[in-house]
Amino acid sequence: MKVLLDEDIPVRLRLYFRTAEVETVEYRGWKGLKNGALLRAAQEHFDVLVTMDNKLPDQQPLGQFDIAVAILRAPSKALEDLAALVPKLERVIADIRPGVTVRVHP
Repeated sequence: MKVLLDEDIPVRLRLYFRTAEVETVEYRGWKGLKNGALLRAAQEHFDVLVTMDNKLPDQQPLGQFDIAVAILRAPSKALEDLAALVPKLERVIADIRPGVTVRVHP
């Protein structure tokens, strides 16, 4: 499973994943890409985009992209709050299909 962390996710969160290969938007040089352009670029290389952008499903027709989207809903953007969601996130994305959006919360 190849996972891309959006720019609104702390880059150090990648260290908490055990079962996925994880890169960041910043590492890829895609920081600043608008959502549609990011999804188009990401679908060529990744299985899942992980973001905290709860408005993304309203702004983009996610079912038309060949990538799944996982939206983290943590109490804050603090690394500790997001890291607590990683085990659940990894279970959820293990069987996720392209075009599907899931919300992961405590």
